[in-house]
Amino acid sequence: MSASDAEMEELLAVGRGISQLLGSDGVSERYLAHFAALAQRERQDGGRESGWPAGVRQAARGLEQLGLGAVARIYRVASTYYSWPLAERALCMAAPSPAHLCKLVVLENKRWRPSRSPVRWANARHYCVVVQYVHSVSTAAMVDFVRALDGNSVAKKHFNFRLASPETALELTGYGRNAVSPIGMLTPLPVILCAAIAGLSPPVLWLGAGHVDYKLALPVQAFVDATQCLVADISVPAPEDSQPESLDA
Repeated sequence: MSASDAEMEELLAVGRGISQLLGSDGVSERYLAHFAALAQRERQDGGRESGWPAGVRQAARGLEQLGLGAVARIYRVASTYYSWPLAERALCMAAPSPAHLCKLVVLENKRWRPSRSPVRWANARHYCVVVQYVHSVSTAAMVDFVRALDGNSVAKKHFNFRLASPETALELTGYGRNAVSPIGMLTPLPVILCAAIAGLSPPVLWLGAGHVDYKLALPVQAFVDATQCLVADISVPAPEDSQPESLDA
């Protein structure tokens, strides 16, 4: 191992120690209170919206409509952000760990057939899934969850979830690649939050904010309550050497 590799391993070890401390009892609550105070202060300061790109303003309007404007924080990141390791991305926004960094993927059922169901969001053609970077969506678990929403009334052969094309995602959400957000979407699509995110400590998640150079963060429970999203155990740990999927946050 070279000297630079050894130094990096040492830094990563420090980061893991900090993440464990922030997730411990008491400290997690203090982190959440500190986060809330900063969100309030940034909102009261005002003036930040004037330099935001259109996509970020779209997301900000969505936050206000959902009553999340006072609890969310919006960050600008460097243009080289997506070339950085996850640990470095987390550090630049003071996120507790890489596990707190999430992305929104728009999934399309390529075998979709319309059906009538009294259950909201059952058998939709498109779903938005909020998943951690350190996890990936299990399409098999996704099929089982969606089918169960209305008692498995639609045969499994009519499901084949794949990433929607960037063009389709843009048309549905109004957001481009590496900027897709579940907040302020043009089309009211069903949103599924992977259950692992609900177990984060401290309970805060980071997402896309409508532009590749901007991210937003907000408390997990506030996001769930405001969006009324579905929560499902449909993700699995991603291989350490895997590349992030497109349409990242």
